[in-house]
Amino acid sequence: MFYSPSILFKFISTILDFCNRNIFKGLYILYYCKVISKIMKDFILELAKSIKHHPSSSLTFYDDAGDFVYNSLKLLVKVDGFAISRAKYSWCSYKDVGFRAVTAAVSDVIAKGCKPLAYALSIGLTGHSISNLREIINGVTNAISIYGGYLINIDTNSGNDDWIDIFVLGDCEFAPIPRAIKPGNVLILPRRIGDTTIAYIAHYNNIYNVSQNVIEVSCRPLAELRFIDIINKYRGCIVGSIDISDTLAETFYDLMDASGYGILLNASPYSVASYDLINFYYSNKDSYSDIKKLILMANEEYIPILIINSWCVDEIIKSLYSLGFEPIILGYGIISKEITWMGEKIPKIYWDHISSKIIYK
Repeated sequence: MFYSPSILFKFISTILDFCNRNIFKGLYILYYCKVISKIMKDFILELAKSIKHHPSSSLTFYDDAGDFVYNSLKLLVKVDGFAISRAKYSWCSYKDVGFRAVTAAVSDVIAKGCKPLAYALSIGLTGHSISNLREIINGVTNAISIYGGYLINIDTNSGNDDWIDIFVLGDCEFAPIPRAIKPGNVLILPRRIGDTTIAYIAHYNNIYNVSQNVIEVSCRPLAELRFIDIINKYRGCIVGSIDISDTLAETFYDLMDASGYGILLNASPYSVASYDLINFYYSNKDSYSDIKKLILMANEEYIPILIINSWCVDEIIKSLYSLGFEPIILGYGIISKEITWMGEKIPKIYWDHISSKIIYK
């Protein structure tokens, strides 16, 4: 039976509202909402295929941003947002929320090799949260002062939940880098990751004694503008890039789904995990038996994985070291459509946007 997009959209909207109001009321409802979340994602992807795209766009509909050419200018458009009520860590301020929202959007712009040029902000707040508006906007403007560009429009709304959306217009020197990988391509991670895993576990287990590193990455994460120069310098060598904003595991699966090729990861997990995460793992081995799973839970790291041709690996590694990074060669693309790490298939660990929780599939 065929249902029109409008009917499906109304149905999904009703279910989403139900999930948001009942998400903490039991495992059955959580499972039900997980299923609906997948239906919603699949529906949006199918709907996007039918949308008319700009004739000059080089990025596909499922990429992290959209692009077009206007008067010879290569421009990138990015929107990102989240429900404040379910994404704010207990130890972070509302100013941090505004800062983090900008970083989330800018990080995808940087991963494409583009520079943020202009921003628009949309905020929705409940009556109980309206007093936090100034603090959120201060966080937004603080982040923009670091990343560059101008805030040119603000939209405010009221509703039953708190949320924030950031729109970014980016300026690209070259065509933006797609989400892509081919067999033989090498995956490079510019630095260690994993403090975000600790933040997530601490937040959902009501642990408030966290390190300063964990506070910084969860409240005021910084996207690295220096990657723009690296990406543009080696544009002819870089095949693809993808930002780690959901989980690392989901990032790998998104890359595979976009390209149709698999990934073989052979880096030691101890060269990938942050030092705090390694210490966390050894202190909590009774609860977490596999450090690889902790690494794959890393989320909102706001750093790109670079997918490059094998002939320029040494040069890019050298350039990253010269900028103070600690790059890691994660592995390489393979023909078979699977993702393995040191011989084991990696689990599907993904961020569920309805419950704002990490889900194992």
